[in-house]
Amino acid sequence: MKVNPPKMCQFLGAVFATLGIYRAIPLVHGSQGCVNYVKHLLTQHFREPVDIATTGFHEMSAIHGGIDNLTRAIENVAHRKQPDLIAVITTCLSETIGENIYAALKKINEIEAVAINTPSYVGAHVIGYDNAIKSIVAALGRQGERTDKINIITGIVNPGDVREIKHICREMGVDYTLLTDITSLDRPLRLPKEKFPKCETSVDDIRNTPNSKATISFGIEGISGAEYLTNFGVESYNLRFPIGIRNTESFIATLSEISGESIPDSIWDARDYVIDAMVDANSVLRNKKVAIFGDPDKVIALTDFAFEMGLRVTAVLTPLKTRHFVPEIERIADENDAKIAVFEDADLYQLHKFIRSNPVDLLIGDYRGRYIANEEGIPLLRVGFPVADRYGYHRKPMLGFGGALRIVDDVTNLLVEGR
Repeated sequence: MKVNPPKMCQFLGAVFATLGIYRAIPLVHGSQGCVNYVKHLLTQHFREPVDIATTGFHEMSAIHGGIDNLTRAIENVAHRKQPDLIAVITTCLSETIGENIYAALKKINEIEAVAINTPSYVGAHVIGYDNAIKSIVAALGRQGERTDKINIITGIVNPGDVREIKHICREMGVDYTLLTDITSLDRPLRLPKEKFPKCETSVDDIRNTPNSKATISFGIEGISGAEYLTNFGVESYNLRFPIGIRNTESFIATLSEISGESIPDSIWDARDYVIDAMVDANSVLRNKKVAIFGDPDKVIALTDFAFEMGLRVTAVLTPLKTRHFVPEIERIADENDAKIAVFEDADLYQLHKFIRSNPVDLLIGDYRGRYIANEEGIPLLRVGFPVADRYGYHRKPMLGFGGALRIVDDVTNLLVEGR
């Protein structure tokens, strides 16, 4: 039994990926309750209205099948919204009864529709995101004339992180396609209201991804889509999330290597501001004990950065079991002569038990860590998704040097306040 596991349903990840495509609508093939859960969480985090359609499964659909519901839902969405893409996303219920959504979509000719399998009784939201990126690219991608673009699969990150990636690419003069652009959920309030929130990733951009020069992905969040594109001769570069100094340098060096563009002084200036901030705060940061939880690849990158700041990570937790998480944490522990307790496929109850016997100075993770932080009287650095108990955190980056500077300043001030 799991108590307060810090993970979410697979189909949330697929919805997240779809919302980053201009004029795309996620259509969840399942019950109204499933959609309400995801919509509520996204609205709490982004503080924006979110369009998610549903086929409205009920008892009779579960017994006799919901293909009729699916067909009517697609017709309704196409008529009312006129989207460029409908992503049909499965749930536990539609997967369990064996709905053949691929056969149903073959009969739909009026609108571009993509089927995405996300059975939530296995995996988690990051697996659903990975499945979605591969399904969308495989369904829409068309081979044509080669371009110099670099596909960047951002993973489940915030609009502030996507803006940081865009900033780095533009500073370097790199031509890119984002898979996908979640800045669609952080738009200015302006009348008349946009029918579809704008972002840089269109259906046509995705159709052209098999013609790009290369694809960059981070950890397991999008790796399947990147590997699929290698069938078209698009080279795949799988990196750690660009969190902290070394990981961001690796991302920037990879961009430079692929594109042939040099790295401007403005990028190095941004890095050196982070280093200066770490030096300034060394007396506060040095050897403070930290526990980190969250998605596996973000925890790996955050642990790297914590040691770069002079912190001592004593425990890490991820709700998923992967082949690379434990070896990567062991690498970091060896490099820093540290002992790190590793909780994999675990829940926050286990982490709380550890912290009670091995006190820490700081907890890093999403807002679900607040119960531990409040009970133990330790500060919580809120990062990533979701952060539903604060405002504006979707605009705060953790990627790139801009994100690194924000983390250094926030960690320092949290520790000063906690003295």
